[in-house]
Amino acid sequence: TGEIGLFQIVSESSVGTGLRRIEALTGRGAFEYIQEKLAVLDKIAGVVGCAPSEVGSKVSAITLELEKERKEKEAAERELSRRISESLLNKVETVSGVKVLSESVPPTRIEILREMTDWLREKLGSAVIVLGTLQEDKPLFLAAVTPDLVAKGYTAGNIVRKVAQVTGGGGGGRPNLAQAGGRDKTKMEEALSLVKSLISQGGA
Repeated sequence: TGEIGLFQIVSESSVGTGLRRIEALTGRGAFEYIQEKLAVLDKIAGVVGCAPSEVGSKVSAITLELEKERKEKEAAERELSRRISESLLNKVETVSGVKVLSESVPPTRIEILREMTDWLREKLGSAVIVLGTLQEDKPLFLAAVTPDLVAKGYTAGNIVRKVAQVTGGGGGGRPNLAQAGGRDKTKMEEALSLVKSLISQGGA
């Protein structure tokens, strides 16, 4: 061990049942490795504005603050989506005896879009809902069909696929819930307007 000198473990992994492998650097290699790590630590300390010895607690505090801001942002996003959903109730139309809602909403995440359709389905009871939004500047569609209308032959997968095709895209999913993406955002409204004619044709 005296000849080995400085010894620094750099990785540990499994090589078989009950067998582990440890890889390490020694001598000058270990010294250079530690120097690199210390340089990175100093750089991080400079970025977060603290001494190297305080980096751990400083990063933890920053992480907690970012997590708090993320949760506040998500809460605000959900509140906004709820208000938008409430306003969409006034835009429901009846086509061939079926309640239809086909509208575009401000850019949002697919998770929020699903929450909006879930809320709208609950409020409407029986309906075909197709929402369109932009994600990374490209059309994104989500279609939802309540169980009673699925039983009558209206399927979310067929509807959303044909809607997305108008924008040069495609997609699909289950009869009650499906999503699709497109390419041409300028044709989003044209695509959404197709929903009513699809319903009049039986959702084909």
